[in-house]
Amino acid sequence: MDASIPGVPAPGEILADKYRVERVLGRGGMGVVLAAEHLALRQPVALKLLLPSCMQSTSSVERFLREARAAASLQGRHVVRVLDAGLLDAGTPYLVMERLTGLDLREVLRRRGHLPVAEAVDLVLQACEAIAEAHARGIIHRDLKPANLFLAKDERGAALIKVLDFGLSKCTADDETWSLTSPNVIAGSIPYMAPEQALSLKWADARADIWALGVILYELITGHRPFEAGRTPESLLMGLESPPAAVSAWGIDVPAGIESAILRCLEKDRGLRPQTIAELAQAIEPFGTPVARECAERILRCWTPGDPCAPSLAPTEKASPARGDWTRPHDESATERLSPDASATQRLAADARPRAHRSVAPLVTPATGTRALDRRLTVDAGAIAPARPRRGFSVLLGGAVVTVALLAWALSRMAPSLDTASDKIAPGRLASFAPLPAGPAKPLDPATAAQIRLGRMLFQDPRLSEHHDISCSSCHPLDTWGVDRRKLSRGSEGREPPRNTLSVYNIAGYVTLLWDGRQDNLVEQAKEVLLSRNAMAATPEGIEAALRSSEGYTQAFALAFPDQPEAVTFHNVARALAAFEATLFTRSRWDRFLEGDKTALSDEEKEGFNAFVDTGCISCHFGPDIGATMYQKAGLVKPWPDTKDRGRYEITRRGVDWMVFRVPSLRNVAQTGPHFHDGSVSSLEEAVRMMARHQLAKELRDEEVRLIVLWFASLTGEIPRADIELDEASRAIVTRRAAP
Repeated sequence: MDASIPGVPAPGEILADKYRVERVLGRGGMGVVLAAEHLALRQPVALKLLLPSCMQSTSSVERFLREARAAASLQGRHVVRVLDAGLLDAGTPYLVMERLTGLDLREVLRRRGHLPVAEAVDLVLQACEAIAEAHARGIIHRDLKPANLFLAKDERGAALIKVLDFGLSKCTADDETWSLTSPNVIAGSIPYMAPEQALSLKWADARADIWALGVILYELITGHRPFEAGRTPESLLMGLESPPAAVSAWGIDVPAGIESAILRCLEKDRGLRPQTIAELAQAIEPFGTPVARECAERILRCWTPGDPCAPSLAPTEKASPARGDWTRPHDESATERLSPDASATQRLAADARPRAHRSVAPLVTPATGTRALDRRLTVDAGAIAPARPRRGFSVLLGGAVVTVALLAWALSRMAPSLDTASDKIAPGRLASFAPLPAGPAKPLDPATAAQIRLGRMLFQDPRLSEHHDISCSSCHPLDTWGVDRRKLSRGSEGREPPRNTLSVYNIAGYVTLLWDGRQDNLVEQAKEVLLSRNAMAATPEGIEAALRSSEGYTQAFALAFPDQPEAVTFHNVARALAAFEATLFTRSRWDRFLEGDKTALSDEEKEGFNAFVDTGCISCHFGPDIGATMYQKAGLVKPWPDTKDRGRYEITRRGVDWMVFRVPSLRNVAQTGPHFHDGSVSSLEEAVRMMARHQLAKELRDEEVRLIVLWFASLTGEIPRADIELDEASRAIVTRRAAP
């Protein structure tokens, strides 16, 4: 053991049978980071362990594991990559990350004093890329500071910022009831803490990160913090009540535009700050080097229009689910309503229509009922949390930081409570979910309607396969929830694909497609399946020739693609299939419950949902599809029993993608077995047990499993027969009879 840190493995020790410890890299409030080597891959890694002194706190262990899941869900190059996680024999949780070489920005400032404006802007924009991705997934950092921004080098030797320590983990061994949303605890770094976060951590939304980034940019340019005093209480008071000194006051010649952007970030009223990371990036990008524009453009692509702030405690109304032209019916009894005080920007965001419903992840504190970012839930959180500190705080805060915590507790007790959607489910637990659309929000134009009709025909026509022996519906029969219920399907000439077939229902909003996420749009996915030797085994020329020989298809393609002189093309086949598949939704009792029908679920099903949340499944399964929004490693905590199929590693050959798969949707899960990428488990109960064991290090009781599976039954949707059945004219074309 390392004598300087009792209980920490010494150099040479082997952990988890695969990591050899080399040395201690650093120590934080609740963990220690070790340099280690993966024995099999000879790969240098950084291994983070929970400190022995924190093992006494159950909440510390839970927060450590939540940090692992949060970091693992982020894929950007500016986030330190999580390679593995698990428990040591003694029960100590560990987290394995890429090992970085370089310095954190705190050390850079110590050595250099301050940085030129352009360099500082470039570094902060890189951090913004990581935070934009995190916010898009519903993760708020809440502890941004120079020490958590690591300056490394990329493969070209250029400066590369890596954001560390997602999840805000801090050991409080003397308080086992502490949680990330406890109103009576101040958590974070005081000099970088937004006023609302100082009052209560639960009021820290995405704009608290924007405040911290403003403080960091200020410090990088000037070498000083905007709110700095000799003692912690005074520093906290300055952040709450005092205006920051002008950047130029430190004798630094800066453009007026960058100073204005920084001071906007430091507004006490968070409604006056930049409301999204994208807005901040646009404000500071002109003051960076030429690469800053590329960085800002990537941030804009990452963020779709919508409200940036985690919803507050105010009741809200769901805007139309962002699935193109599809929406759910208006329901005056819906649980959440748009605040009458919502800003014009927020109301505009409520009507925004992103490309797909790439729902954001819940905050990584599911059991506490913390609300998540959701682009469809737009509300001015400042309507509940105080926008500006009251002048009387000076007296209350003069003594010590604990007084602020007590005040935050008192304010939180006065906050209005939400109307509950059910007497058994806290509404905060529903914030990460949304109903599926009920149908088109407006009539379809003739060409789009013709494309959907054409795709419906093509989906059921065996002429799309090489030997005209199977159709898309052979492996995806639409009357059995889009799956053939085989362990492995049968492609052309009986060939088996390497993985279990996924359903085609509800896929329009998936973040990526297929088990390994190698396709991200329905058109390219359709082309791959048509050409795959293990599926349709066709060729573009063969498909085009077969369809052009049909007068009915020639006419159908002309109606679907009226502006093209030769409409029967392989690309248009894929477009038509994609148009049809994008309409396939299976609404269920769960959707009716989310829309306000409290009787749609039985009491036991509601208990099952609570068990699902309490177990931690919500870390990966959320959004309208209850999944399909992120990647995750199979065997995150305990190794997966079968590693023959190595997931995304088969495509990228990167260690970070070993056993990583796209998280599947749980829609219709009770009807779409066998389960997992290899179809190895037919029992849904056993699948639930395995996921809890290998992903969350939990052994569920039989009653917990029973209740969760009961809730899964509420996710079984109605087959949309009117949308999948062929009319007589279409059936005549598919069966090769002359078109009427």
